[in-house]
Amino acid sequence: MRIIITIGILGAVTLVGCESRTKDDLGSEAPSGIAARPVARVGPREIGVEEVEDLAAADGMVPEAAVQRLIDAEVLAQEAERLGLSVDREAERAIERLMVRAMLHDMEEENTPESISEKELREDYALHQDKFRIPERRRSWHILVKDEGAEAKALAASILRELQQAKDPYTVYERYAEGAPKGVSLEVLAEELPPVTKDAGLEKPFKDELFGAKSEGPLKRLVETSYGWHAVVVAEILPAEQLSFADVEEASRLRISQAKRTALLVQTVQALKAEGLVHYDEEGVERLLSGTGLPERAD
Repeated sequence: MRIIITIGILGAVTLVGCESRTKDDLGSEAPSGIAARPVARVGPREIGVEEVEDLAAADGMVPEAAVQRLIDAEVLAQEAERLGLSVDREAERAIERLMVRAMLHDMEEENTPESISEKELREDYALHQDKFRIPERRRSWHILVKDEGAEAKALAASILRELQQAKDPYTVYERYAEGAPKGVSLEVLAEELPPVTKDAGLEKPFKDELFGAKSEGPLKRLVETSYGWHAVVVAEILPAEQLSFADVEEASRLRISQAKRTALLVQTVQALKAEGLVHYDEEGVERLLSGTGLPERAD
């Protein structure tokens, strides 16, 4: 059995009861101080209902996310203190945040982008060749007649012929950029599209014709989509390319160093759990999970 609450990395963490009633629902029957009763305990530190509600309201999050954030911040703060990163254990949240930052800063110093060796970088480059390949992309523009009827198709066909016959097809695009010609009741849209790959979220008929073209220039036939009829021009074909080691070196240094820091944090969490420093109060958890809108139990 597991609880869908990531408790964090330190201390005897106890989740205690939290009913589903709001502060307004409690009214006069509520004993004094009930709004501030604890939802969780991290070592000696209690996290109250009011604190959870305040954070949830301030950041626009659900209660379980607010509980999680408060627990995570507290366990990190206590771990930072255990490692000697703070002389005093203050209750102030500002001090806790500074301790967390100090601990994370130490982790970062051990695994900076500059600390990644060229050997590691080249091994990573060889392992991820497929991720460093940019697929073919095609840039296009089109003139769309927004209707599916025969009149719309006839107008779109006329526009396509203009494009095919024009010395510079873009001059035709510019004429339709402001809409349909005078006297035409149909809606016409001229639009430029950025470079896209075959995986782009375009309608299949449009994408098939765009990538089926053998060369740049106006397509040979109209394209019909749910929007209407398109006269399409392939403006540029950008061939696939493989990024070089130099192209990706800086980004790879950053990515690998971040992965190492994450792994170190996970290792710390697992080590503390193995030492039995994280404990669950089953009764408190059950009562917490019975509250509306709070985390659910998963087996």
